[in-house]
Amino acid sequence: MFTYALVGLLCLAVLSVVLIVYSTKEYDRIHGVAAIAGVVIAIGVALAMIAHLTLAWGWVEAGVKAKIINREYGTHYTQEDVFYASDVIDTIREIDRQRVEVNGNLLRGDEKPK
Repeated sequence: MFTYALVGLLCLAVLSVVLIVYSTKEYDRIHGVAAIAGVVIAIGVALAMIAHLTLAWGWVEAGVKAKIINREYGTHYTQEDVFYASDVIDTIREIDRQRVEVNGNLLRGDEKPK
C-alpha cells in the first residue's frame, strides 16, 4: 500500500524536475506553463511526502502497539486492527473497564478475593 504511493510520488517528483529543467531551455509561453506546473507539482509532492511519512510512521507504530497489547492482554490484534480501529479497541476496553467497576469486581485475574 505505502510502496505504491511512494513510487507514484517519486514519479511525480521526477516529472516536476523534468518540467522545471524544460522551462529553463527557452522563454516561450509553453516554457512558462511548464515552470509553473513543475513548481506546483513539486509543492504537492512535498506535502504528499510529509503525509506519506506520517502515515508510514503510524503503520509501524501500530505494529508495535499490537505486539504490546497482545502480550499484555492475551489478545490477537493485528497491525491492521490497531492502525485502522484503535479508537474502537480503546472504546471496547473502556466499556469493559466500566462494566467491571459497576459489578464491583476490581480484581485482576491473578489475585484472590479476601
